[in-house]
Amino acid sequence: MTLIAYESIPIRESLELLVDLSKFDFVLDPVYFKQGLSDEPRMFLRELAAQKLAVAQKHLGVYRFKIWDGFRSRGVQNRIYENFWKELAMKHPDWDSRKLTEEVGLFVTDAKNPKRIPPHTTGGTVDLTLVDENGVELEMGTAFDHFGPEAASMFFEENDSSPRVKENRRLLCESMISQGFAVDKDQWWHFDYGNQKWAFQLRKPYAIYGEASK
Repeated sequence: MTLIAYESIPIRESLELLVDLSKFDFVLDPVYFKQGLSDEPRMFLRELAAQKLAVAQKHLGVYRFKIWDGFRSRGVQNRIYENFWKELAMKHPDWDSRKLTEEVGLFVTDAKNPKRIPPHTTGGTVDLTLVDENGVELEMGTAFDHFGPEAASMFFEENDSSPRVKENRRLLCESMISQGFAVDKDQWWHFDYGNQKWAFQLRKPYAIYGEASK
């Protein structure tokens, strides 16, 4: 299995516990539980990551975070990976296994390698958006888990289209960056804190979150 660049980053585990996000004032929408890919309706993040998210939300005025996913076990991660593989295989019957591996890997990490730590299994990765005071999602240009070029965080910046989407994505990104989260270039809804991906992107000497368990 090809080494991902950030996997070379060392980990100095902080031993922070996972916390239940229902203890915070977020809007929670456990997508993978609803899709039958997880049997856990609750959502979790590492304690410091959750606290930083709460601080970011305080500065959003009338807006709140709507969270779709946080910590995932390896089992859930693999079910999501396999589900997306099947979806792409049906949509692109001409793709061979190498092409499918490449395309699926842009959006979902294969967790079958025990030496690989998928970002979501650390409890430092969160998938989220913004909602207004009525709980309505702000327009972001794509739905969650839209696996296409429009999902890239800078897509609407680079294509100079939809000022509203551009403004909403900026607001989301800036609020997360202000608390030290790293932005995912391929998925506008995905942000990392404390894990190897975060450390690599922000040029930290080491990650503070390895694989978590609850």
